[in-house]
Amino acid sequence: MKYCRHSTRTKLFLFLLLVSLFRLAVGAGFELTMDEAYYWEWSRHLSLSYYDHPPMVALVLALTTIFSDSEVFIRLAAVLGAVASSLVIYRFCVELYGSEKAGFRAVLIANVTLIFTAGALVPTPDTPLIPFYMAGILAFLLAMRSDPSSPDSYGKWIIAGALIGCALLSKYTAFFFFPCAFIYMLISEKRFWFFKPHPWLAFLVSFIFFSPVIIWNANHNWVSLSFQAGHGMAKTGGNPFSLFGEFLGFQVILYSIGIFFFLVAAFVSLARKSFDGKDPARESSLFLFSFSAPILLFFALNAFRARMEGNWPILGFIPLFICAGQLSAQWDAGGAVRKLWRGSIALAVLLFAFLHLQLVNPIIPHPQRYEISRRVYGWKLLAGKIDTARRDINAAFLIASRHQLTGLMTYYTKPHMLAYVLDLNAQRYFFLPPPDSQKGKNGLYLVEEERDMISRVRPMFDRVEKAETVVIIRKGELIRRFVIYKCYNYRGGLS
Repeated sequence: MKYCRHSTRTKLFLFLLLVSLFRLAVGAGFELTMDEAYYWEWSRHLSLSYYDHPPMVALVLALTTIFSDSEVFIRLAAVLGAVASSLVIYRFCVELYGSEKAGFRAVLIANVTLIFTAGALVPTPDTPLIPFYMAGILAFLLAMRSDPSSPDSYGKWIIAGALIGCALLSKYTAFFFFPCAFIYMLISEKRFWFFKPHPWLAFLVSFIFFSPVIIWNANHNWVSLSFQAGHGMAKTGGNPFSLFGEFLGFQVILYSIGIFFFLVAAFVSLARKSFDGKDPARESSLFLFSFSAPILLFFALNAFRARMEGNWPILGFIPLFICAGQLSAQWDAGGAVRKLWRGSIALAVLLFAFLHLQLVNPIIPHPQRYEISRRVYGWKLLAGKIDTARRDINAAFLIASRHQLTGLMTYYTKPHMLAYVLDLNAQRYFFLPPPDSQKGKNGLYLVEEERDMISRVRPMFDRVEKAETVVIIRKGELIRRFVIYKCYNYRGGLS
Protein backbone atom coordinates (compact mmCIF):
# COMPACT_ATOMS: atom_id res chain seq x y z
CA MET A 1 0.00 0.00 0.00
CA LYS A 2 2.81 2.38 0.90
CA TYR A 3 4.51 1.71 -2.42
CA CYS A 4 1.31 2.42 -4.37
CA ARG A 5 0.80 5.71 -2.56
CA HIS A 6 4.32 6.85 -3.32
CA SER A 7 3.92 5.61 -6.88
CA THR A 8 0.80 7.76 -7.35
CA ARG A 9 2.57 10.82 -6.02
CA THR A 10 5.54 10.14 -8.26
CA LYS A 11 3.22 9.93 -11.26
CA LEU A 12 1.55 13.18 -10.21
CA PHE A 13 4.80 15.13 -9.86
CA LEU A 14 6.22 13.67 -13.07
CA PHE A 15 3.04 14.53 -14.96
CA LEU A 16 3.00 18.11 -13.64
CA LEU A 17 6.70 18.53 -14.41
CA LEU A 18 6.40 17.30 -17.99
CA VAL A 19 3.22 19.21 -18.81
CA SER A 20 4.67 22.38 -17.25
CA LEU A 21 7.87 22.16 -19.28
CA PHE A 22 5.77 21.58 -22.40
CA ARG A 23 3.63 24.63 -21.62
CA LEU A 24 6.67 26.81 -21.06
CA ALA A 25 8.20 25.66 -24.34
CA VAL A 26 4.98 26.47 -26.21
CA GLY A 27 4.52 29.72 -24.26
CA ALA A 28 7.87 30.93 -25.50
CA GLY A 29 6.79 30.41 -29.10
CA PHE A 30 4.00 32.94 -29.64
CA GLU A 31 3.45 36.63 -28.99
CA LEU A 32 1.48 38.06 -26.09
CA THR A 33 -2.29 38.19 -26.23
CA MET A 34 -4.04 41.51 -25.84
CA ASP A 35 -4.93 41.09 -22.18
CA GLU A 36 -1.55 39.61 -21.23
CA ALA A 37 0.22 42.81 -22.16
CA TYR A 38 -2.39 44.82 -20.28
CA TYR A 39 -1.82 42.84 -17.07
CA TRP A 40 1.95 43.02 -17.59
CA GLU A 41 1.54 46.79 -17.66
CA TRP A 42 -0.18 46.57 -14.28
CA SER A 43 2.82 44.71 -12.87
CA ARG A 44 4.99 47.72 -13.74
CA HIS A 45 2.62 50.08 -11.91
CA LEU A 46 1.54 48.25 -8.75
CA SER A 47 -1.57 49.64 -7.09
CA LEU A 48 -4.16 48.74 -4.45
CA SER A 49 -6.53 47.79 -7.27
CA TYR A 50 -7.36 48.47 -10.91
CA TYR A 51 -10.27 49.48 -13.10
CA ASP A 52 -11.01 45.93 -14.23
CA HIS A 53 -9.94 43.67 -11.39
CA PRO A 54 -8.25 43.46 -7.99
CA PRO A 55 -4.44 43.52 -7.95
CA MET A 56 -3.28 39.93 -7.36
CA VAL A 57 -2.46 39.12 -11.01
CA ALA A 58 -0.23 42.22 -11.11
CA LEU A 59 1.61 41.05 -7.98
CA VAL A 60 2.12 37.58 -9.41
CA LEU A 61 3.44 38.93 -12.71
CA ALA A 62 5.72 41.33 -10.87
CA LEU A 63 7.26 38.31 -9.11
CA THR A 64 7.68 36.11 -12.20
CA THR A 65 9.20 38.96 -14.24
CA ILE A 66 11.77 40.12 -11.69
CA PHE A 67 14.66 38.84 -13.80
CA SER A 68 13.12 39.09 -17.26
CA ASP A 69 9.90 40.31 -18.84
CA SER A 70 10.12 37.99 -21.85
CA GLU A 71 7.00 36.12 -22.89
CA VAL A 72 8.07 32.91 -21.17
CA PHE A 73 8.51 34.62 -17.80
CA ILE A 74 5.14 36.32 -18.12
CA ARG A 75 3.58 32.93 -18.88
CA LEU A 76 5.47 31.30 -16.03
CA ALA A 77 2.78 32.83 -13.79
CA ALA A 78 0.06 30.86 -15.59
CA VAL A 79 2.08 27.62 -15.58
CA LEU A 80 2.81 27.86 -11.85
CA GLY A 81 -0.83 28.75 -11.19
CA ALA A 82 -1.93 25.58 -12.98
CA VAL A 83 0.51 23.50 -10.91
CA ALA A 84 -0.76 25.04 -7.68
CA SER A 85 -4.39 24.43 -8.71
CA SER A 86 -3.59 20.83 -9.63
CA LEU A 87 -1.97 20.16 -6.26
CA VAL A 88 -4.99 21.58 -4.42
CA ILE A 89 -7.38 19.44 -6.53
CA TYR A 90 -5.25 16.40 -5.71
CA ARG A 91 -5.28 17.22 -2.00
CA PHE A 92 -9.05 17.71 -2.10
CA CYS A 93 -9.57 14.18 -3.37
CA VAL A 94 -7.34 12.77 -0.65
CA GLU A 95 -9.19 14.73 2.03
CA LEU A 96 -12.71 13.97 0.80
CA TYR A 97 -12.29 10.44 -0.53
CA GLY A 98 -9.04 9.20 1.00
CA SER A 99 -7.86 8.28 -2.48
CA GLU A 100 -4.66 9.49 -4.08
CA LYS A 101 -5.57 7.63 -7.24
CA ALA A 102 -8.77 9.68 -7.48
CA GLY A 103 -6.64 12.78 -6.93
CA PHE A 104 -4.32 11.94 -9.79
CA ARG A 105 -7.25 11.24 -12.11
CA ALA A 106 -8.92 14.52 -11.15
CA VAL A 107 -5.70 16.40 -11.94
CA LEU A 108 -5.46 14.61 -15.27
CA ILE A 109 -9.08 15.43 -16.14
CA ALA A 110 -8.61 19.10 -15.28
CA ASN A 111 -5.37 19.51 -17.20
CA VAL A 112 -6.65 18.12 -20.50
CA THR A 113 -9.73 20.35 -20.68
CA LEU A 114 -9.39 23.28 -23.06
CA ILE A 115 -10.32 25.91 -20.50
CA PHE A 116 -7.70 24.73 -17.99
CA THR A 117 -5.14 24.43 -20.79
CA ALA A 118 -5.73 28.00 -21.95
CA GLY A 119 -5.54 29.27 -18.38
CA ALA A 120 -2.25 27.42 -17.90
CA LEU A 121 -0.70 29.27 -20.85
CA VAL A 122 -1.99 32.83 -20.57
CA PRO A 123 -2.00 34.71 -17.23
CA THR A 124 -5.26 36.39 -16.28
CA PRO A 125 -6.93 37.23 -12.95
CA ASP A 126 -8.06 33.57 -12.93
CA THR A 127 -4.39 32.57 -12.62
CA PRO A 128 -4.20 33.38 -8.89
CA LEU A 129 -7.95 33.13 -8.31
CA ILE A 130 -8.32 29.38 -8.83
CA PRO A 131 -5.50 28.13 -6.56
CA PHE A 132 -6.33 30.63 -3.80
CA TYR A 133 -10.07 29.96 -4.01
CA MET A 134 -9.69 26.18 -4.03
CA ALA A 135 -7.12 26.30 -1.23
CA GLY A 136 -9.55 28.54 0.65
CA ILE A 137 -12.47 26.14 0.43
CA LEU A 138 -10.15 23.25 1.32
CA ALA A 139 -9.04 25.19 4.40
CA PHE A 140 -12.72 25.91 5.11
CA LEU A 141 -13.46 22.17 4.95
CA LEU A 142 -10.63 21.40 7.39
CA ALA A 143 -11.81 24.19 9.70
CA MET A 144 -15.38 22.86 9.62
CA ARG A 145 -14.04 19.44 10.62
CA SER A 146 -12.05 20.83 13.52
CA ASP A 147 -13.05 20.66 17.17
CA PRO A 148 -14.27 24.11 18.29
CA SER A 149 -12.65 23.57 21.67
CA SER A 150 -9.28 22.71 20.15
CA PRO A 151 -6.59 25.42 20.41
CA ASP A 152 -5.74 25.06 16.70
CA SER A 153 -9.32 25.51 15.49
CA TYR A 154 -9.01 29.28 15.43
CA GLY A 155 -5.82 28.95 13.41
CA LYS A 156 -7.57 26.82 10.79
CA TRP A 157 -10.37 29.34 10.44
CA ILE A 158 -7.93 32.24 10.17
CA ILE A 159 -6.03 30.41 7.41
CA ALA A 160 -9.30 29.85 5.55
CA GLY A 161 -10.17 33.54 5.86
CA ALA A 162 -6.72 34.60 4.66
CA LEU A 163 -6.85 32.32 1.61
CA ILE A 164 -10.32 33.51 0.65
CA GLY A 165 -9.06 37.06 1.15
CA CYS A 166 -6.29 36.34 -1.36
CA ALA A 167 -8.90 34.94 -3.77
CA LEU A 168 -10.91 38.15 -3.36
CA LEU A 169 -7.76 40.08 -4.19
CA SER A 170 -7.60 38.06 -7.41
CA LYS A 171 -11.09 38.43 -8.86
CA TYR A 172 -14.52 39.53 -7.71
CA THR A 173 -16.08 36.15 -8.51
CA ALA A 174 -14.41 34.83 -5.35
CA PHE A 175 -17.39 36.37 -3.52
CA PHE A 176 -19.29 33.23 -4.51
CA PHE A 177 -17.51 31.60 -1.58
CA PHE A 178 -19.80 33.28 0.94
CA PRO A 179 -23.23 32.13 -0.33
CA CYS A 180 -21.80 28.67 -1.08
CA ALA A 181 -20.29 28.36 2.39
CA PHE A 182 -23.53 29.63 3.95
CA ILE A 183 -25.59 27.04 2.06
CA TYR A 184 -23.27 24.23 3.12
CA MET A 185 -23.29 25.27 6.76
CA LEU A 186 -27.06 25.59 6.69
CA ILE A 187 -27.93 22.19 5.22
CA SER A 188 -25.06 20.11 6.59
CA GLU A 189 -24.68 18.67 10.05
CA LYS A 190 -22.28 21.49 10.96
CA ARG A 191 -24.87 24.18 11.64
CA PHE A 192 -23.54 24.69 15.15
CA TRP A 193 -20.69 26.72 13.63
CA PHE A 194 -23.14 29.59 13.08
CA PHE A 195 -23.12 30.09 16.83
CA LYS A 196 -19.34 29.98 17.20
CA PRO A 197 -17.02 32.97 16.79
CA HIS A 198 -14.62 31.10 14.49
CA PRO A 199 -16.41 31.60 11.12
CA TRP A 200 -17.05 35.27 11.87
CA LEU A 201 -13.37 35.74 12.65
CA ALA A 202 -12.51 34.13 9.31
CA PHE A 203 -14.94 36.48 7.56
CA LEU A 204 -13.27 39.45 9.26
CA VAL A 205 -9.83 38.25 8.14
CA SER A 206 -11.00 37.90 4.53
CA PHE A 207 -12.50 41.40 4.71
CA ILE A 208 -9.21 42.82 6.00
CA PHE A 209 -7.32 41.18 3.14
CA PHE A 210 -9.82 42.62 0.65
CA SER A 211 -9.80 46.11 2.21
CA PRO A 212 -7.18 47.55 -0.23
CA VAL A 213 -9.66 47.04 -3.06
CA ILE A 214 -12.38 48.74 -1.06
CA ILE A 215 -10.09 51.67 -0.28
CA TRP A 216 -9.11 52.01 -3.94
CA ASN A 217 -12.72 51.91 -5.10
CA ALA A 218 -13.75 54.48 -2.49
CA ASN A 219 -11.05 56.80 -3.85
CA HIS A 220 -12.11 56.22 -7.47
CA ASN A 221 -15.90 56.64 -7.26
CA TRP A 222 -16.42 52.85 -7.05
CA VAL A 223 -15.59 52.67 -10.74
CA SER A 224 -14.30 49.08 -10.68
CA LEU A 225 -17.35 47.66 -8.93
CA SER A 226 -19.63 49.66 -11.25
CA PHE A 227 -17.75 48.45 -14.32
CA GLN A 228 -17.94 44.80 -13.31
CA ALA A 229 -21.63 45.04 -12.44
CA GLY A 230 -22.36 46.50 -15.85
CA HIS A 231 -19.94 44.22 -17.69
CA GLY A 232 -21.20 40.99 -16.18
CA MET A 233 -24.86 41.62 -15.45
CA ALA A 234 -26.13 44.15 -18.01
CA LYS A 235 -28.88 42.70 -20.18
CA THR A 236 -27.65 42.34 -23.75
CA GLY A 237 -30.95 41.67 -25.48
CA GLY A 238 -31.68 39.04 -28.10
CA ASN A 239 -33.44 35.70 -27.98
CA PRO A 240 -32.99 34.26 -24.45
CA PHE A 241 -32.80 30.69 -25.72
CA SER A 242 -30.22 31.63 -28.35
CA LEU A 243 -28.12 33.31 -25.67
CA PHE A 244 -28.37 30.26 -23.43
CA GLY A 245 -27.65 27.92 -26.32
CA GLU A 246 -24.52 29.88 -27.17
CA PHE A 247 -23.41 29.78 -23.53
CA LEU A 248 -24.04 26.05 -23.19
CA GLY A 249 -22.36 25.20 -26.49
CA PHE A 250 -19.31 27.19 -25.53
CA GLN A 251 -19.11 25.37 -22.19
CA VAL A 252 -19.26 22.01 -23.97
CA ILE A 253 -16.30 23.02 -26.13
CA LEU A 254 -14.29 24.59 -23.31
CA TYR A 255 -14.63 21.45 -21.22
CA SER A 256 -13.53 19.31 -24.17
CA ILE A 257 -16.87 17.96 -25.43
CA GLY A 258 -16.93 14.38 -24.10
CA ILE A 259 -15.50 15.32 -20.71
CA PHE A 260 -18.23 17.93 -20.31
CA PHE A 261 -20.92 15.28 -20.25
CA PHE A 262 -19.01 13.23 -17.70
CA LEU A 263 -18.80 16.38 -15.58
CA VAL A 264 -22.58 16.61 -15.90
CA ALA A 265 -22.73 13.01 -14.66
CA ALA A 266 -20.54 14.03 -11.72
CA PHE A 267 -22.95 16.89 -10.97
CA VAL A 268 -25.92 14.51 -10.99
CA SER A 269 -24.05 12.12 -8.70
CA LEU A 270 -23.29 14.92 -6.25
CA ALA A 271 -26.91 16.07 -6.27
CA ARG A 272 -28.22 12.54 -5.66
CA LYS A 273 -25.82 11.70 -2.86
CA SER A 274 -26.15 15.09 -1.18
CA PHE A 275 -29.76 14.43 -0.31
CA ASP A 276 -29.51 10.73 0.42
CA GLY A 277 -29.25 10.51 4.18
CA LYS A 278 -28.10 6.89 4.03
CA ASP A 279 -25.24 7.40 1.58
CA PRO A 280 -21.88 7.23 3.38
CA ALA A 281 -20.47 9.81 0.94
CA ARG A 282 -23.28 12.30 1.66
CA GLU A 283 -21.20 14.86 3.56
CA SER A 284 -18.40 14.95 0.97
CA SER A 285 -20.92 15.17 -1.87
CA LEU A 286 -22.88 17.88 -0.11
CA PHE A 287 -19.73 19.95 0.31
CA LEU A 288 -18.80 19.79 -3.37
CA PHE A 289 -22.41 20.26 -4.45
CA SER A 290 -22.74 23.39 -2.29
CA PHE A 291 -19.68 24.92 -3.96
CA SER A 292 -20.75 23.95 -7.48
CA ALA A 293 -24.53 24.14 -7.92
CA PRO A 294 -25.11 27.79 -6.82
CA ILE A 295 -22.38 29.09 -9.14
CA LEU A 296 -23.44 27.05 -12.16
CA LEU A 297 -27.10 27.89 -11.57
CA PHE A 298 -26.30 31.60 -11.30
CA PHE A 299 -24.52 31.72 -14.64
CA ALA A 300 -26.96 29.38 -16.37
CA LEU A 301 -29.91 31.60 -15.41
CA ASN A 302 -28.09 34.79 -16.37
CA ALA A 303 -27.18 33.25 -19.73
CA PHE A 304 -30.86 33.69 -20.70
CA ARG A 305 -30.56 37.47 -20.37
CA ALA A 306 -26.93 38.38 -21.05
CA ARG A 307 -23.90 37.07 -22.88
CA MET A 308 -21.66 35.21 -20.41
CA GLU A 309 -17.91 34.86 -20.90
CA GLY A 310 -16.82 31.23 -21.16
CA ASN A 311 -14.47 31.29 -18.17
CA TRP A 312 -16.84 32.92 -15.68
CA PRO A 313 -18.43 29.70 -14.27
CA ILE A 314 -15.11 27.87 -13.80
CA LEU A 315 -15.27 27.99 -9.99
CA GLY A 316 -18.44 25.92 -10.20
CA PHE A 317 -16.85 23.33 -12.48
CA ILE A 318 -13.71 22.62 -10.46
CA PRO A 319 -15.61 20.70 -7.73
CA LEU A 320 -16.88 18.51 -10.57
CA PHE A 321 -13.28 17.69 -11.54
CA ILE A 322 -12.80 16.41 -7.99
CA CYS A 323 -15.93 14.27 -8.10
CA ALA A 324 -15.08 13.03 -11.59
CA GLY A 325 -11.69 11.89 -10.33
CA GLN A 326 -13.43 9.68 -7.80
CA LEU A 327 -16.05 8.39 -10.25
CA SER A 328 -13.61 7.77 -13.09
CA ALA A 329 -12.68 4.36 -11.68
CA GLN A 330 -16.33 3.31 -12.06
CA TRP A 331 -16.53 4.75 -15.57
CA ASP A 332 -13.36 2.87 -16.49
CA ALA A 333 -14.59 -0.44 -15.10
CA GLY A 334 -15.92 -1.86 -18.34
CA GLY A 335 -18.67 -1.85 -20.95
CA ALA A 336 -19.86 0.92 -23.23
CA VAL A 337 -19.30 3.61 -20.62
CA ARG A 338 -15.64 2.65 -20.44
CA LYS A 339 -15.24 3.09 -24.20
CA LEU A 340 -17.04 6.44 -24.10
CA TRP A 341 -14.96 7.61 -21.15
CA ARG A 342 -11.64 6.63 -22.71
CA GLY A 343 -12.74 8.11 -26.01
CA SER A 344 -13.57 11.39 -24.26
CA ILE A 345 -10.14 11.52 -22.64
CA ALA A 346 -8.46 10.71 -25.97
CA LEU A 347 -10.45 13.48 -27.70
CA ALA A 348 -9.51 15.92 -24.95
CA VAL A 349 -5.82 15.07 -25.39
CA LEU A 350 -6.14 15.68 -29.13
CA LEU A 351 -7.80 19.03 -28.49
CA PHE A 352 -5.06 19.80 -25.97
CA ALA A 353 -2.40 19.14 -28.61
CA PHE A 354 -4.35 21.03 -31.27
CA LEU A 355 -4.67 24.16 -29.11
CA HIS A 356 -0.92 24.33 -28.51
CA LEU A 357 -0.10 23.70 -32.17
CA GLN A 358 -2.69 26.20 -33.39
CA LEU A 359 -1.20 28.94 -31.24
CA VAL A 360 2.33 28.44 -32.53
CA ASN A 361 1.60 27.43 -36.12
CA PRO A 362 -2.09 27.56 -37.09
CA ILE A 363 -3.11 24.67 -39.31
CA ILE A 364 -6.91 24.82 -39.39
CA PRO A 365 -8.78 28.05 -40.30
CA HIS A 366 -11.50 29.24 -37.90
CA PRO A 367 -14.15 31.95 -37.95
CA GLN A 368 -12.42 35.17 -36.94
CA ARG A 369 -14.37 35.46 -33.70
CA TYR A 370 -13.03 32.13 -32.39
CA GLU A 371 -9.57 32.09 -33.96
CA ILE A 372 -7.33 32.70 -30.97
CA SER A 373 -4.13 32.58 -33.01
CA ARG A 374 -5.18 35.83 -34.74
CA ARG A 375 -4.81 37.53 -31.37
CA VAL A 376 -1.19 36.53 -30.88
CA TYR A 377 0.31 37.43 -34.22
CA GLY A 378 1.73 40.60 -35.75
CA TRP A 379 2.40 42.66 -32.64
CA LYS A 380 6.18 42.61 -33.02
CA LEU A 381 5.89 43.69 -36.64
CA LEU A 382 3.50 46.49 -35.72
CA ALA A 383 5.70 47.65 -32.84
CA GLY A 384 8.67 47.79 -35.22
CA LYS A 385 6.71 50.19 -37.42
CA ILE A 386 5.83 52.27 -34.35
CA ASP A 387 9.52 52.43 -33.38
CA THR A 388 10.42 53.67 -36.86
CA ALA A 389 7.76 56.38 -36.81
CA ARG A 390 8.77 57.34 -33.28
CA ARG A 391 12.36 57.94 -34.32
CA ASP A 392 11.26 59.98 -37.33
CA ILE A 393 9.56 62.68 -35.21
CA ASN A 394 11.02 61.96 -31.76
CA ALA A 395 7.58 60.97 -30.48
CA ALA A 396 7.28 60.81 -26.71
CA PHE A 397 4.03 58.88 -26.43
CA LEU A 398 1.45 56.84 -28.30
CA ILE A 399 -2.33 57.06 -28.47
CA ALA A 400 -4.19 53.88 -29.43
CA SER A 401 -7.81 53.11 -30.20
CA ARG A 402 -8.08 50.20 -27.73
CA HIS A 403 -6.62 49.65 -24.30
CA GLN A 404 -5.21 46.25 -25.30
CA LEU A 405 -3.20 47.89 -28.10
CA THR A 406 -1.59 50.31 -25.68
CA GLY A 407 -0.32 47.43 -23.56
CA LEU A 408 0.97 45.47 -26.54
CA MET A 409 2.75 48.43 -28.10
CA THR A 410 4.26 49.43 -24.75
CA TYR A 411 5.55 45.88 -24.35
CA TYR A 412 6.96 45.36 -27.84
CA THR A 413 8.41 48.83 -28.52
CA LYS A 414 12.08 49.21 -27.60
CA PRO A 415 12.45 50.98 -25.25
CA HIS A 416 8.94 50.58 -23.85
CA MET A 417 6.84 53.48 -25.09
CA LEU A 418 4.35 55.39 -22.96
CA ALA A 419 0.87 54.74 -24.40
CA TYR A 420 -2.62 56.11 -23.76
CA VAL A 421 -6.02 55.00 -24.98
CA LEU A 422 -8.56 57.14 -26.85
CA ASP A 423 -12.02 56.32 -25.51
CA LEU A 424 -13.91 55.85 -22.28
CA ASN A 425 -11.48 53.06 -21.40
CA ALA A 426 -8.91 55.76 -20.62
CA GLN A 427 -9.87 55.22 -16.98
CA ARG A 428 -8.10 51.87 -17.18
CA TYR A 429 -4.77 53.70 -17.31
CA PHE A 430 -5.20 55.94 -14.29
CA PHE A 431 -1.77 54.80 -13.07
CA LEU A 432 0.11 56.51 -15.93
CA PRO A 433 1.21 60.14 -15.83
CA PRO A 434 -1.70 62.45 -16.79
CA PRO A 435 -1.92 62.76 -20.58
CA ASP A 436 -1.65 66.53 -20.42
CA SER A 437 1.80 66.16 -18.87
CA GLN A 438 2.89 65.48 -22.49
CA LYS A 439 1.92 68.95 -23.75
CA GLY A 440 4.32 70.32 -26.33
CA LYS A 441 5.62 66.87 -27.30
CA ASN A 442 5.10 64.87 -30.47
CA GLY A 443 3.10 61.66 -30.44
CA LEU A 444 1.76 58.84 -32.59
CA TYR A 445 -1.81 57.64 -33.11
CA LEU A 446 -2.36 53.94 -33.82
CA VAL A 447 -5.74 52.60 -34.86
CA GLU A 448 -7.29 49.63 -36.62
CA GLU A 449 -8.33 50.91 -40.03
CA GLU A 450 -12.03 50.18 -39.53
CA ARG A 451 -12.05 51.98 -36.14
CA ASP A 452 -10.26 55.14 -37.24
CA MET A 453 -11.21 58.18 -35.12
CA ILE A 454 -8.63 60.61 -36.44
CA SER A 455 -11.20 63.45 -36.36
CA ARG A 456 -11.09 63.25 -32.55
CA VAL A 457 -7.29 63.31 -32.48
CA ARG A 458 -6.61 66.21 -34.87
CA PRO A 459 -7.77 69.01 -32.50
CA MET A 460 -5.28 67.80 -29.87
CA PHE A 461 -2.22 68.57 -32.06
CA ASP A 462 -0.90 71.36 -34.23
CA ARG A 463 -0.56 69.01 -37.18
CA VAL A 464 -1.41 65.36 -37.93
CA GLU A 465 -0.24 63.36 -40.94
CA LYS A 466 -0.65 59.77 -41.96
CA ALA A 467 2.60 57.80 -41.67
CA GLU A 468 1.62 54.46 -43.15
CA THR A 469 -0.87 51.63 -43.25
CA VAL A 470 0.43 48.42 -41.73
CA VAL A 471 -1.07 45.21 -43.11
CA ILE A 472 -0.71 42.07 -40.98
CA ILE A 473 -0.82 38.95 -43.16
CA ARG A 474 -0.13 35.37 -42.12
CA LYS A 475 -0.01 32.47 -44.55
CA GLY A 476 -1.77 34.58 -47.14
CA GLU A 477 -4.64 35.50 -44.77
CA LEU A 478 -5.36 39.10 -43.82
CA ILE A 479 -5.29 39.40 -40.03
CA ARG A 480 -5.63 43.16 -39.47
CA ARG A 481 -4.94 46.54 -41.04
CA PHE A 482 -3.59 49.36 -38.87
CA VAL A 483 -3.00 53.04 -39.60
CA ILE A 484 -0.19 55.03 -37.93
CA TYR A 485 -0.42 58.82 -37.74
CA LYS A 486 2.37 61.24 -36.83
CA CYS A 487 1.08 63.91 -34.49
CA TYR A 488 3.02 67.13 -33.84
CA ASN A 489 2.99 69.33 -30.72
CA TYR A 490 0.35 67.94 -28.35
CA ARG A 491 -1.98 70.72 -27.14
CA GLY A 492 -3.89 68.71 -24.56
CA GLY A 493 -7.41 67.35 -24.36
CA LEU A 494 -6.82 63.59 -24.34
CA SER A 495 -7.91 63.26 -20.70
